Amino acid sequence: MSTYNNLLDLADTLIQENGYAGFSYADLAERMGIRKASIHHHFPSKTDLGLAYCDKKTTGFHKLKNHIDTLPAGRTQLLAYLDAFSECVEKKQMCGVYAMLSDSNLFTPELQEAVSLLAKVELRILSDILEDGREAGQLHFQILAEDMAVIVCNAFKGALMLNRTAPYEIHARTKVALLQMLITE
Repeated sequence: MSTYNNLLDLADTLIQENGYAGFSYADLAERMGIRKASIHHHFPSKTDLGLAYCDKKTTGFHKLKNHIDTLPAGRTQLLAYLDAFSECVEKKQMCGVYAMLSDSNLFTPELQEAVSLLAKVELRILSDILEDGREAGQLHFQILAEDMAVIVCNAFKGALMLNRTAPYEIHARTKVALLQMLITE
């Protein structure tokens, strides 16, 4: 894997562990065993790194959406979306999108816009999952799919944050509650 991709992967880990403002190029250089100048070669500024990170995450969401589209609508698609964050759960990390959102007031306008678009991509995917599930008769809710996507996303991503402290079952309990709330037999 290239240094560029390794830097983005490490940035992903650090963002999910500490937030975007919680690491520096010195942290990246130390963890990668390279000089800061090498990082600046690929990402002249931290904003450039943040923009590349948003592109990487957007690409990841599109790959997730393509996978989810191959699954039956309803519970199966919703579980695939929720399970996409299992690594965050195991590592007691935050969602990278929400970690970026929490620091976004510190960003340049360009990076703020990229983070906003990233969040909108995720909400659109979740909204489509919910609407397709409702149309298939598997998911049940009375509000707009877009509004339910915000509720599900906030509950689930908040649970990821709460899951970082003991007791570590908040994520699992939230997942069960969301499924019970949306799936009525």
